[in-house]
Amino acid sequence: MCLGPSAQGRLQIQRFPRREPRSDEVEVAVTAASVNPIDVRRARGYGRRLLSLLGAGKFPMVLGNDLAGVVTAVGSGVSAFRLGDRVYGTKPPSADGTHASHVLVKAAHLLPAPPEGDLQALAALPYSFITMWLAVRGAGLTPQNARGKSVLVLGAAGGLGTLSLQMLSTWGATVAAIARPHDFPACREAGARVVIDSTDKPFASLSRTFDATLNFASWEHDRPLLGCLHDGAFGHATTVHPLLGNFDELGWVRGALKTMSDKRGHRAALPKRVQNYHWTIFKPEAAALAELGKLVEQRRIYLPIGLRAPLTDAAQAFDYVRAGRRGRVLILPDS
Repeated sequence: MCLGPSAQGRLQIQRFPRREPRSDEVEVAVTAASVNPIDVRRARGYGRRLLSLLGAGKFPMVLGNDLAGVVTAVGSGVSAFRLGDRVYGTKPPSADGTHASHVLVKAAHLLPAPPEGDLQALAALPYSFITMWLAVRGAGLTPQNARGKSVLVLGAAGGLGTLSLQMLSTWGATVAAIARPHDFPACREAGARVVIDSTDKPFASLSRTFDATLNFASWEHDRPLLGCLHDGAFGHATTVHPLLGNFDELGWVRGALKTMSDKRGHRAALPKRVQNYHWTIFKPEAAALAELGKLVEQRRIYLPIGLRAPLTDAAQAFDYVRAGRRGRVLILPDS
């Protein structure tokens, strides 16, 4: 059984035949799958033009990139997992996502879940963590060079921002968070040393002192973030770039030209000797999964859950995300 949007954007539950896993795959009975903002947007056609190149733009589709559950079958070449193992992990963008009762996943994209604890809650982590990790690395930061460095995070109270505060503070960085005042306590708890009011012209009080900047919130604030880097800083990364939207709105040729122009203009605004300017695009990454697994084992990483809804109430889950309400949202196929 799976959930997916039709070409008209209506969510519908369908039954589908299960197949045997390929040699490098694992079948997982899904305990929970998360609903991310990208799922809500894709349900309405966002990114369809470029994602079609990955086979991820065809309706009807099954959305979802995260999952947690129990192994029910393993491919002939898989030795890392056995029947009954508790696992969590991710799938790349496709039309065959994780909002389903059973999912086939490459074994390389799964992690063993701790023997105790909330298995469902782990489903909220992989997509957001990997996207965040790719942005952090795109800005030039690593566990080896981050200690003592100053990092500015826009959108610090969201899922990506929260995970970045947790990971970077664990790495020893000094993190400043831009967020709304009611989110200040959560940002401090996640690891922010400094909090800045996003509602009160935040960039007016900031000078060019940061080693890296991360944008998890809005494209319109990308350039002001660049102005917070000092000469010779590591760099900047954004997850809210207009890549998919440019192609959706302008087509192949004009979309490509607009994307090149956007990137060129922002690169030109970088301070001197800053080499890294990165538009983050999600893809499963072995090093990111390894870091996630380590931080989960150390209990250094988490996201609060705002709603858990059965598959039959998936519309409620999508509405919750669409409204921008607090906490991550999980679909529970076996409820």
